[in-house]
Amino acid sequence: MTVPGAITPGATIPGATTPAANSPAIPTPAAPEVTAPAGDESPLDIGWTGVVPGGGNVYEQAVVATPCTACGQGNYVDGYCDNCGAKQADPRDHFEESPATWVGGVCDIGRRHTRNEDALALAAEATPGSRAVLVVCDGVSNTTDSHVASLAGAKAARGILDKPLSAGVGTPEATKAAAVRRLDEAVQAANKAVIATVADKNDPNPPSCTFTGAIVTRASGSGIGTTGITAYVGNVGDSRIYWLPDGTEGAEQLSRDDSYAADRIAAGVERKEAETGPMAHSITRWLGIDAPDDITPHTREVAVDRPGWLMLCSDGLWNYCSAAADMQALVARLVAEGSGQTPTALAGALVDFANNAGGADNITVALARIDLVGPSGGDGRNG
Repeated sequence: MTVPGAITPGATIPGATTPAANSPAIPTPAAPEVTAPAGDESPLDIGWTGVVPGGGNVYEQAVVATPCTACGQGNYVDGYCDNCGAKQADPRDHFEESPATWVGGVCDIGRRHTRNEDALALAAEATPGSRAVLVVCDGVSNTTDSHVASLAGAKAARGILDKPLSAGVGTPEATKAAAVRRLDEAVQAANKAVIATVADKNDPNPPSCTFTGAIVTRASGSGIGTTGITAYVGNVGDSRIYWLPDGTEGAEQLSRDDSYAADRIAAGVERKEAETGPMAHSITRWLGIDAPDDITPHTREVAVDRPGWLMLCSDGLWNYCSAAADMQALVARLVAEGSGQTPTALAGALVDFANNAGGADNITVALARIDLVGPSGGDGRNG
């Protein structure tokens, strides 16, 4: 049977040009080279006509269903639960990082803000007390896209801080100098990342954020259970870093606030009055295209000689518990209540504390648990 309109083989197509006898033959296209087993070829291998059958094909991988956190029965489809209709929360509103058993953090939107302008970025080696990097950035609320800026800055800083330190001749002084340089490099990298988020060069309120960063490391050759663990920390702005040893003594705020409140405290104003008065949370230094000329971080070194917690946090937490001794007591209470099983669990409990106290700001808590564990696995405090 002839299909209507089909061209009969050998027939002349009306209006077509007849090839000359000496015209070069039209080359037959070479078959594309197959670079993968049958069923797993790339579209370029086979001449893409749709999904290629095959168990390993990424196009056929099933989408993992995301359970609804509201009803617990349905799954989110196109942003809404297919059972109760609840809207899926923005993953940026609350996220956690747990790079190792001894390092973790939680970043939360709080109860009053419409977006989470805080960010954290963590990295750690598996062995407790060996090496870790913690970064917390708090986006300045009255600036454009500060939530984008803070996350970009935190990730850029982590990338710099996570590089091994060059200790030169290997002395403690050389290691400290290398750590201070690295913290400054991290601030510069974070600042460039924040500036890169500027969409409008004429924006009167370009994106900006604070910076806190920490490097936890064990001195080369130091024995387990010794005082070879050191934390090097730095900050720009008013996000904070605390050292909170176990017990009731030795707590310390390691960072130095760049804020009008801190200036008032330095001038002799009582802490509570300074931190709750007008412009209490107005900062005097920050990262961004309109940052002050000097963004060199305040830096500190802490030689760890007892078990405890190194904490980085945004003002969403310390608004409700500012003094280091009070923060130490709060952490001790939460641990006693069972929230200290992991750093991430404790960070979550601290976020809950801040939310229950009002949650007026975004809340971020990053923690490194420092335990001086003896060679046989016992507590180094027992000698």
